[in-house]
Amino acid sequence: MAHTKVARTIPANEAVLKESPSEIKLIFPEVLKITALKLLDTQGNELTLEHDKSLKPIKEKIAFPPSLDAGTYRVIWRGISADGHPIKGQIIFTVSP
Repeated sequence: MAHTKVARTIPANEAVLKESPSEIKLIFPEVLKITALKLLDTQGNELTLEHDKSLKPIKEKIAFPPSLDAGTYRVIWRGISADGHPIKGQIIFTVSP
């Protein structure tokens, strides 16, 4: 079985946004368990990201960031695919009002 990869993200990877996103969404083609989700600022500092921390299998992960200032941000995630393999990924977006 192939390892699950993110199918779509909101904001999209490398998106340039005019304002801080109200939510961050990861959409997967298959169910998986998200084991870690972090939001890092330009300096690599971890920011608070509100989300359900349960390990139930999901196809969509929604998280709520604080109001973000202008800058580049990185969302890093890790999980376990349906076939039991560890997987990870990241998206980068910029807030440029």
